[in-house]
Amino acid sequence: MLITENGREATQRLVGLAQRFSLNLPTNDTTAEGGAQLHEILSQLPISTKESLMAFRSQNATTYLSEAILFAETSGTTGRPLQIPRTKADLIVGIRNYKEAYGSILRPSRDRVAFVHPSVLSPLRDLTVRALQDLDIGVMTLFPIPGLYGYERIHHALNQNQVTTLLTSPSIVHQILFNFHRLGLAFPKSIDKILVTGEYFSEQAARNIKRLVGRDCHVAPMIYGANEIGMMMYAGHDFDYRGITRDFIFECLPLESEADFVGHVAPSSKVGELLVTSLTPSIMPVIRYATRDVFNFIPSAEGTWTFRHIGRKDDFPISLRRRNKIDDLLYTLRAPIFHYNLTLSPDATTVAVQLLTPEGSLPGQEIRDIENELGSILGDSKRVLVRTDQYDGGFVEGECVSKVNRFNVAA
Repeated sequence: MLITENGREATQRLVGLAQRFSLNLPTNDTTAEGGAQLHEILSQLPISTKESLMAFRSQNATTYLSEAILFAETSGTTGRPLQIPRTKADLIVGIRNYKEAYGSILRPSRDRVAFVHPSVLSPLRDLTVRALQDLDIGVMTLFPIPGLYGYERIHHALNQNQVTTLLTSPSIVHQILFNFHRLGLAFPKSIDKILVTGEYFSEQAARNIKRLVGRDCHVAPMIYGANEIGMMMYAGHDFDYRGITRDFIFECLPLESEADFVGHVAPSSKVGELLVTSLTPSIMPVIRYATRDVFNFIPSAEGTWTFRHIGRKDDFPISLRRRNKIDDLLYTLRAPIFHYNLTLSPDATTVAVQLLTPEGSLPGQEIRDIENELGSILGDSKRVLVRTDQYDGGFVEGECVSKVNRFNVAA
């Protein structure tokens, strides 16, 4: 299944990109019948990956260095950093798309955004700052640096400038709340929106954050695909993403076993791994790029599509469907949590779960109830142990990382 705004135009632009990158195409005149040939062309092009983009970059360094005007790279939190150069054409299109996304939820001259992110080389930072300034929306960039710029100063900056919106990753939101709580600092009253990007984020996780904050505010995903590909989706006031179909082709790659990812799929919807093709002329051949993210592709009555993120496709021994059920359980406990860390034993017989809560230790009966519920989700007669003391699951007082794993296999 393919989704794009104009099949005929996408076909013509794709042919141009394939020629630019010396990719083999069908021998017949594929542009003669326009959009009807889009599926045929794509099916004959290879799927690209982060590794193939790294190889392309290494083999085309001269072009990379001469055409790029923004030198950027991925954060490296899930593997080796990928250099992702941006040309002038990339930036023009990117800023336009970011303005469309942020303009759907932020208010000119009224909202002030704090962008909290560790990577100074992330294109998300540069394009966000430029787009928000073009929209007359104030923006500052922050990140805690132990011994130099701590959470007390971040709290002061948020209050002093009456910031209305946090823009960061889900992991960083929880670390900010954890450190504010540790220091006895109230969450700034001026903040009424928390927009997240960079990780899977569920409605239950959003409700958990609201409980940690202690009041209602808008907490939702915002941007998807900012680094390797360029921002290609954004969410408005809900958890469904809108694809920028004029600049991208979205492809649903079927899964070997849907049951490992979701429990039910509506008859008109599709679930699969997202492949993306960028139709913007660029240095990098982002063609059928395997995001490794699983989405529910949801049609509307108007003939458009939205995208609901289900999570990451990986080789972890516990299926994504079960992990999402664990998320839902632990983010809806009686009391909110800052973080949890689940570790599976090497022989896959024991699961140890550490909870980081504002309350510290939980009553013994509550812990036993949690263990029983986790055991029901995991099945296979796994032994489950839950602890709230001596937490060492990734949060370090005063420090911060952009992504903190919740699921691990013991060495």
